[in-house]
Amino acid sequence: MKKCVIAGLMGLTILSLGCGTRHAAADAGMSKAVRVVTVKAAENGTPASYSAVIVPAAQTDLAFRVSGYLTELQQWKAPDGRTRPLEPGARVTSGVVLARLRQTEFQAVADKAESARGEADAGVRAAEAQLAEAQAGLVQADLDFARIEKLWQQESITKPAYDAGKAKLDVARAKVDGATSALAAARKRTSSAAAQSEEAQIALKDTELHAPFDGIVLERRVDVGTMVTAGTPVFTVGNLRQVKAQFNVPDSALGDFRPGQNLEVKVDAYPDRTFRGCVISIAASADPRVRSFQVELSITNPELKLRSGMIASVVMFRDREDRSVEVPADALVHDPIRDRYLVYGVEETADAIFAREILVRPGPLAGSSVLILEGLHPGQRIVGSGANLLRNGDRIRAVE
Repeated sequence: MKKCVIAGLMGLTILSLGCGTRHAAADAGMSKAVRVVTVKAAENGTPASYSAVIVPAAQTDLAFRVSGYLTELQQWKAPDGRTRPLEPGARVTSGVVLARLRQTEFQAVADKAESARGEADAGVRAAEAQLAEAQAGLVQADLDFARIEKLWQQESITKPAYDAGKAKLDVARAKVDGATSALAAARKRTSSAAAQSEEAQIALKDTELHAPFDGIVLERRVDVGTMVTAGTPVFTVGNLRQVKAQFNVPDSALGDFRPGQNLEVKVDAYPDRTFRGCVISIAASADPRVRSFQVELSITNPELKLRSGMIASVVMFRDREDRSVEVPADALVHDPIRDRYLVYGVEETADAIFAREILVRPGPLAGSSVLILEGLHPGQRIVGSGANLLRNGDRIRAVE
């Protein structure tokens, strides 16, 4: 759908110069019958039409982050009054559970991880109690040794008694060091157990698939009993209360568009209705495949008349203040080898009429005509029909 208007026109109405060359060679020395027209100035208010596609304002593929068997699909009341699993067209609200996987395995893992976390927490509490006991022992050992050391200084106790008191203090300090290390290890184990428990809980929650916003189911790819792998799209949900019209324009028409501009949009499904779209973005660079720039319109769609994938026409009423002219679409020829556009002018001599190339810069379609931005001026006579069969210098004759 991302084809510029002129490129689309060429595909439908214009053949390449290569074809013209073959026909000309076959008719060498013979004049070719063509219709000759006079170039006219483009009228003010000439509408230009661009082919667009309707897409949701927001659209996302929803997938489970874990693998498992699908055991439940959200139900909805279909237009026929029956309750059935969600189908394309069903409306969903943000946060609602769209589908569930079998939770038995995930629940078992979560329970085991939670039990391990509880045991690790108990280990931390036991290590904290041991550290508190060791610290109390160290305090008492410090007091006892301070008294012994004072008596030693007064030469009131023997050397063996002094050494026994110091040894008791060293043991108390070692117990505190050991209890501190044991507590650090216990806390590390409980941290790891907590992380595993949280991961198990997240995996358990991931067995439910929630709608990320209010929208409409565009596609459902699974049924109950399906083995679903992580990351595989299950639903496609889109917001159709606000849609976008996307279309491409050539660089010659970029100046006609600006952010915030309101344009008319029509779709074949509602020929008597016109929708209003607001320009919300204009591409900063051209699509390298079609050499045109994408423009996006935002369209309010409260009645959900516009659906994803609809083909629309965006109408631009151009106020022509330049010197553009318009010619029949059949007059424009694309040279694919040198990637250029041209028309054939009419050169008259005393005894014959010849076709001469005139290079032009085309603009957008305007009904059954195409605007020419450079290369022609009003009053020139050109080949209006049959140009695709010509080559430069061919002898021609004008017919009605």
